[in-house]
Amino acid sequence: MKTKFTMHTGLRTIGGVVCSVQYGKDRVIFEMGSAYSPVTDVYDGTVLPRSKAWVRDAIRTENIPPIHGLYRKQDLDGFMDLVPAEESDLNTAVFITHLHLDHMAGVGMIAPQIPVYMHKNAVTIERALEATGEGVPTVEREYLPLEEGSPISVGKITLLPVLTSRRSYKQFAFFITTPDGTIHWTGDFSMHGEDADLAIKEMEFLKSQDVDVMLCDTTAFMDNVLLQMFDTTDPAKILPSREIPPGMLDSKDVDERLFAILKEQKGLCVFNYYQREMDEVMKFIEWTEKVNRVCVFEPDCAYIVYKFFQIKPNIFIPDSERYPEDPALQADWFKELLTNATVVTREEIYDNPAGYLLQNSYRHILELFDLPAENGAYLHSEGIPIGAFDPAYENMLRIINRTDFKYITFFCKNYFGHGYPPQVKYFVDEVDPKILIPCHGFNPERLLPKNGVQLLPIEGETYILDDGKLILEKDYE
Repeated sequence: MKTKFTMHTGLRTIGGVVCSVQYGKDRVIFEMGSAYSPVTDVYDGTVLPRSKAWVRDAIRTENIPPIHGLYRKQDLDGFMDLVPAEESDLNTAVFITHLHLDHMAGVGMIAPQIPVYMHKNAVTIERALEATGEGVPTVEREYLPLEEGSPISVGKITLLPVLTSRRSYKQFAFFITTPDGTIHWTGDFSMHGEDADLAIKEMEFLKSQDVDVMLCDTTAFMDNVLLQMFDTTDPAKILPSREIPPGMLDSKDVDERLFAILKEQKGLCVFNYYQREMDEVMKFIEWTEKVNRVCVFEPDCAYIVYKFFQIKPNIFIPDSERYPEDPALQADWFKELLTNATVVTREEIYDNPAGYLLQNSYRHILELFDLPAENGAYLHSEGIPIGAFDPAYENMLRIINRTDFKYITFFCKNYFGHGYPPQVKYFVDEVDPKILIPCHGFNPERLLPKNGVQLLPIEGETYILDDGKLILEKDYE
């Protein structure tokens, strides 16, 4: 009996890593995300998912991988001869590093009898999103708690959650031990910012272990990031360094720049952020207090704020059938919010535009036409649509340009949230695993090992872990 490893997806995409580690009948699956690619997304806002074939369609469109023993029988209906969870003899558990969709978009499609582990903060946010219809499509299921330093055993396999970010939903790396060796997944990796000390702590822990296989995030190894630091994309030029590369920014530098932008605005400020980021919420709330503004949210985001922070948020209700005035037509979550929030009217905003910071989602961007735009600014803070690669981005700009709001992007070309390549290289060299699997990036081959072997596994193929080597199962004797 030997440990089996399969990378189902995520080698050359930003996100979408789904891997399984199996020993005998025990199996751990880490991550269940889908790579973010609006250009190729089948569900473009017009195409709607089918209710009975939703899982089969997700497999067909490569939003989730075909994995035996993971999905409900009624959802598979014999598709691809996949063994449904009800008929599988595998002891399976699924683990999610953090709440971003590229790490957990498919988690709701897993059969409810299979345990799924996420941090309780992530569960709180996801439940609020589900209540408003913005969560992942899901069967009714429970989530088990993931806690820093508390190992979880799945038969003969042990998974240790290693905290890598203190952000609101928490973020983890996974250190997996089987009778044949060890496998580590960094999750989203960064060695700069307020959680840099956790990356160092993770590194020192791994150095004390005998790491056979390490899967490492290579998001920042793309052309445009490398060319800001070097005059080439040659991997040999990426020398290990613990320091932030010259000319690049730390998150503290970025926050200071963003606050300065907000502080200098003279009219109404509208902002668009990623609604799963509660740290961003608190940052905007604290900033508005410093500049004598009131932070106001649309109902959907306000409901998450209310549930997560247990505070009474300020809300602005857009002109939409989604928020009916008749209580008999209101969704339960909206009724609950109205009794636990303060409504800010359009008239109040017109009376004092400079007194507000108003959250606006792309869905309700036409509200800009009826808001005071004189000296106003639209602050794009990594909200959807994120950038020009999304077809909706140009449409967002067209609408903003039909108003007098000034478009200001909070994107800094000299800042990247994932680990800068020299820092990632430093981390990898210090850990020095026997086998390095670069992944979660468009150019994983650019992250080179120090002494070990770089492996770019064939997605969907099973490898055997034997004496510090990963060997294709079909070639294993």
